[in-house]
Amino acid sequence: MQFAKIQDGYLVRCDIGDEVVATLTKFAYEKDIGSGTVNGIGALKNPILGYFDLPKKEYFKKEFEGNFELLNLAGNFAKINSDIILHCHATISDVDFNVIGGHLFSGEIAVTGEFYIYPGDIKIRRGPDQETGLNLIKL
Repeated sequence: MQFAKIQDGYLVRCDIGDEVVATLTKFAYEKDIGSGTVNGIGALKNPILGYFDLPKKEYFKKEFEGNFELLNLAGNFAKINSDIILHCHATISDVDFNVIGGHLFSGEIAVTGEFYIYPGDIKIRRGPDQETGLNLIKL
């Protein structure tokens, strides 16, 4: 992973083999980014995406084997207690240009990952929501 400081945040490049969620979360810890947004593009290998089933209050996860274009990653950073959490969604496409999307649980960089991280100027916390069972942003 490499990064450059830019006017309003950071440009981060993840390298082949880097696991996206872990790498970006580690970067957030290193730079003390407890809130903010991230977006990016690149290519992923064997991503695991999820869909939240509201009636069951659980994620359905699926691993997609192979290499995929990362058309978009969009997410945010917040804290649960002292832990920095990256909540992100990804849109990917396969060799036949089929587009798939969902909550990104993990994915290894296949070629490169290019991400802009914009730290927030307020502290954002997540906590349990009784209705959904998820840790939602507390405003």
